[in-house]
Amino acid sequence: MPESADTTRPAPDAAFVRALTESQTALRAYCEAALGHCEEAKDAWQRANIVLWQKAGEWDAQTRFLPWALAVARFEVLAVVRNRQRERLMFDDDVALMMADASLNHAETHDIRSEALARCAEKLQPRHREALTSHYVFGHTQAEIASAHGMSVGAVKVLLLRLRRSLAECIERQLNQQSAS
Repeated sequence: MPESADTTRPAPDAAFVRALTESQTALRAYCEAALGHCEEAKDAWQRANIVLWQKAGEWDAQTRFLPWALAVARFEVLAVVRNRQRERLMFDDDVALMMADASLNHAETHDIRSEALARCAEKLQPRHREALTSHYVFGHTQAEIASAHGMSVGAVKVLLLRLRRSLAECIERQLNQQSAS
């Protein structure tokens, strides 16, 4: 008979699960920025998720989740760096710490920009949002989008260019408003 799961620890609440889910992009970006796009980065990301899940009861829903989650990921990244050092000559702890801190700043900025992008995308007309999603999420070509929407390829190209510019300006406005407040 297989061992049963630890039943003494209560299951994380919905707020924790939502916060953990929303932080995945930033956590993975942090691990990859610190370690490169390699299996070690994926392993650090997965171990950070395991630790976060285990410490779910320690998180206060009244505080921001991402800084706490990134601190956990930072320790996992440093563990990978220490393991690398045992295997071969690598960065010393001070350099690794500087790189991890720079990656932390990048991950937090990425999360803020992602939130701003989501708010700006909500403001777009549904057909414009659909064209962007079709191209950038699902990877459809401009020709495929043109065919589906009864447009010329040139019109789709111009539309996507204008939408990218519009989103970039909106994101910058959002970030400026956030930093002003």
